[in-house]
Amino acid sequence: MFEDSVDSNKRRVIDTVSGLIRSMRPPQWYKQGVMLIGIVFAKQLSDPVAWRGLVLGIISMTILASATYIFNDIFDRKGDRAHPQKCHRPIASGQVSIALAASFALVLVSISLLIASLLDTVFLAIIIVYLVQNWLYSFALKEIAFVDVLVVAFGFVLRAVAGVVVIDQVVSPWLLVCTFLLALVLAFGKRRHEIHAMDEPSETRKVLSVYTKDELDQLLVMVTSSLLLSYSVYVVLHADPVLMLSLPMAFFGGFRYHHLVRTTAIGSQPKYLVTDRQSVLNLVLWTSSVLLALYTPIGEHYVFM
Repeated sequence: MFEDSVDSNKRRVIDTVSGLIRSMRPPQWYKQGVMLIGIVFAKQLSDPVAWRGLVLGIISMTILASATYIFNDIFDRKGDRAHPQKCHRPIASGQVSIALAASFALVLVSISLLIASLLDTVFLAIIIVYLVQNWLYSFALKEIAFVDVLVVAFGFVLRAVAGVVVIDQVVSPWLLVCTFLLALVLAFGKRRHEIHAMDEPSETRKVLSVYTKDELDQLLVMVTSSLLLSYSVYVVLHADPVLMLSLPMAFFGGFRYHHLVRTTAIGSQPKYLVTDRQSVLNLVLWTSSVLLALYTPIGEHYVFM
């Protein structure tokens, strides 16, 4: 009888720990990859000092993002229970109690702020702004049409800026513009998928009662066009023939994503793009052309702006 009780407690602890880890959403940690843009375009991939600061920065941002996911799940638990997939989230399903989840999130926030304070004052400020922005988003901003996606896109800009700050480089305006527009494309793609896939999308996300599928299609075209135009201007201003080789891949990526959002479930999460072979190959080619321009004698006249 005693052994059964011990085994039951162990299973309960393991189940709770597993739920807390799931609430941190490890599959979403790839979003911190945006912080790598700065070190790539600043030509510091071989600088160990820059990498040291960047890795610590990514860890701090990842921990903080995990905390915001937990807070968001606490606020969204009622809506999540009406969603066919989100109802299985640990907090919505009751696997993890609200009190425990909130306490764990506060511990994560404390750890993130401690790491940030040891890195850089500006980076710490960015972390705090990111935290406040996400709290405002969870409380109210996510229910305001257009503001919801703008806030999401701004979060990616903060990540990009944070990645530049921790390597002690100047923030490129083009880096910010392209990051912002790319995040908007992905956010509108996700909203478009949610409206298409759900019978009653407003039950899980109230703001979806405002958007229409046709409107989101138009916004996707508009923002994707703006992104491709901004990247084209960025490339042309540098007048680097090698970097110009990346333009066809950039355009193909925009066209391909727009097609996939309208014809598949990839729009639900950008991470699913790794299941599309054409997108993966295109990303490899784009990355190769950029690295060739930045890190070989062929692109030695390239200037980071």
